[in-house]
Amino acid sequence: MAMEAIGKGLMSMFGSCNMVDCCSGARCCHQFMFPCIKGCSYTGRKVFYNYDGTEAVEPLVGYLKPSHSLLRKSVIRGMKLSDTEKKEGLNAVQQIAAVVHHASNENLRVRAVGTGSSWSKLTNVRDILIDMTDLDRILGVKQQTKEGSIYYVEVEGGKTLHDFVREIDAKYDLSLPCMGNYAGQTLAGIISTSTHGTGQDYPTMSNFVVAVHMVVSGGIHVKIQIPEDGETDECFDSVKQRFKSAKYGDPALVIRSRDVFRAVAVGFGSLGVIYSVTLRCEPVYNIVETRKSIDIVWPKDESEAFKIPDELRALSAGKGKYFSFFVNPCPRKSKDNPGKMVLTGLYLSGERTTDEGSCQCGMCMDLQCCACTGCRGKSACQLIQTDCSASCIQIGANILPSSSLPCLYDCGMMPFRRKKPYIQKWYNVLTFTNGNIHIKTAEYCIPIEHLDNALRDTINIMQEYGQNYDINSFLPVYVRMVKSDDLYLSPANGESPDGKRVDRYCYIEVPFLPGAYGIDEFHKKLEEFLYDKYKARPHWAKNNFLTINRVKNLYPNLDQWQQVYLLFNQAGIFDNEFTRKCGFDDFHVTKDTSDELRRTESDGEISHHAQQCPHCNTPYKSSQSETVNTDRVVLSQPQRQHKTLFSSTEQCSEEIVTDKISNVPLPQAEGERSAETEVASSQPSLERQTTV
Repeated sequence: MAMEAIGKGLMSMFGSCNMVDCCSGARCCHQFMFPCIKGCSYTGRKVFYNYDGTEAVEPLVGYLKPSHSLLRKSVIRGMKLSDTEKKEGLNAVQQIAAVVHHASNENLRVRAVGTGSSWSKLTNVRDILIDMTDLDRILGVKQQTKEGSIYYVEVEGGKTLHDFVREIDAKYDLSLPCMGNYAGQTLAGIISTSTHGTGQDYPTMSNFVVAVHMVVSGGIHVKIQIPEDGETDECFDSVKQRFKSAKYGDPALVIRSRDVFRAVAVGFGSLGVIYSVTLRCEPVYNIVETRKSIDIVWPKDESEAFKIPDELRALSAGKGKYFSFFVNPCPRKSKDNPGKMVLTGLYLSGERTTDEGSCQCGMCMDLQCCACTGCRGKSACQLIQTDCSASCIQIGANILPSSSLPCLYDCGMMPFRRKKPYIQKWYNVLTFTNGNIHIKTAEYCIPIEHLDNALRDTINIMQEYGQNYDINSFLPVYVRMVKSDDLYLSPANGESPDGKRVDRYCYIEVPFLPGAYGIDEFHKKLEEFLYDKYKARPHWAKNNFLTINRVKNLYPNLDQWQQVYLLFNQAGIFDNEFTRKCGFDDFHVTKDTSDELRRTESDGEISHHAQQCPHCNTPYKSSQSETVNTDRVVLSQPQRQHKTLFSSTEQCSEEIVTDKISNVPLPQAEGERSAETEVASSQPSLERQTTV
């Protein structure tokens, strides 16, 4: 904290450094005194880092941090406000709309970001980044039932879950039905990635949302709501027709459609910028949680079956239970039966109660101290949850012999052990961390019927990886359960890839300590195996290696999501590296262009003769036809546009031919080169990667 305070003082003195990209803000514990080029821009231009500093976003055009103060001047390069906007000023949501409107007109890319609690390139953007973290107000609370069992709470999307649950408790005595074990994300980020808690009766947190206020392409406001009883459920075609007539500056277009909502509820920020969400809340409650160690028999060889103990199965299936468990992946000899090998497990089984914990003081509730009886104890101690403590574990692992591995893994579970039941406010029970320790993790959603086999395979791969490469996570595997839902791209969508109906899913999480070696390679290997065998769906925000083919195979409702994506993300202004790797960018190929990509030869090749620019209808003058094998979709001439890198204001015929997805200048056919493109062609060219 002292180093961070010094950093803030320096920022106030020197305008070239800021809290977003200064090492004193991003890495105050390690690099404040020795800033590195990788950590700082040294230009005064803001750089955004994800929460552990492993991903950096450097927007080329502008960085906007909307606030509740009226804005009367442009803060984005090339953007101009009207005289009326300058005179009256723009409020927070109008600021977002103005920037998105500008991006739509100038063919720029824009993304919104919160705390950056992911590693999957969700925040990556080329042109404009919108930082939502100052938009953290609760906008309204409305009672929905006479008995007061349900309330609708509208809150700005930049508010963190940690702050939200405490504010609705303190001011309104309200709570959410469930939450995850990490509370550092913004609410918009939580619903956009289908973040989940644990319990077979509780779906992902995206299902607690009843309405979303977004700014979509063109700077148009839309409010998407789930139709209430007696309200008409509008079909998508009707929504599409009404949306066509909406304009920038109009009041928010209210859309009551389950089809649209199922897409927006898990949209990754790729459908628009979420200004606010309305959540279904209920009266606050306490949870009593039992934490107990348990031995899980590990089979001697492949011929023996691996099975979760019946005790765990019974606890997890209890109605209204908040149940999860940890597993140490390193087997040891059983104390009761030395002839057997066992894994150390630890379960957390909670249920609602009217009892109160032995301590409900402000220090326990807010600081989560470890000195007060009744608090969460060592598992929430902020001194333990640091990268420094994680470094100590890894240093110890390098010194100690491999036979000590089971003990090292047990260290990750020790803070959760407790002899007596733990009773506390619901969010203090369900939350493990607010992001103090920068663990990198991956998580896989699998039908609960495959839990035994999938967990065994995961542990086998962890053991094999450790033996072959001497690389271990030193953290236990974490297993949680959720109820299925009907959101199109939710990993817990009840329609499985094989067409079967799934009512319950389990999530298997494999975390690594910060700075661990070989994390990506291990997660990639594990994801490929679980995908091939179980069609496991990776968590969108955590470490994953999804491709368009996998997304298509895993999500049967992708087509329904796609139509909403194309409606709200016209011209691809919300596209980025994440949408590119998942193949969503290719949805923008127009129908006219698609019609031109027709088969002309029986051997599976596509001819690109006599095609034209989809924007200005200018025919391409390629001197030779291009053919590609249709086993892989290749973006060719129909996907190229005549436009500059950052502007679309000039005539198409005068611009450089660029790739639609990346806007990287592409070589033109003979006879087309202008003086400008001749100069450009003298520069080293980049190898074009356009295979989906």
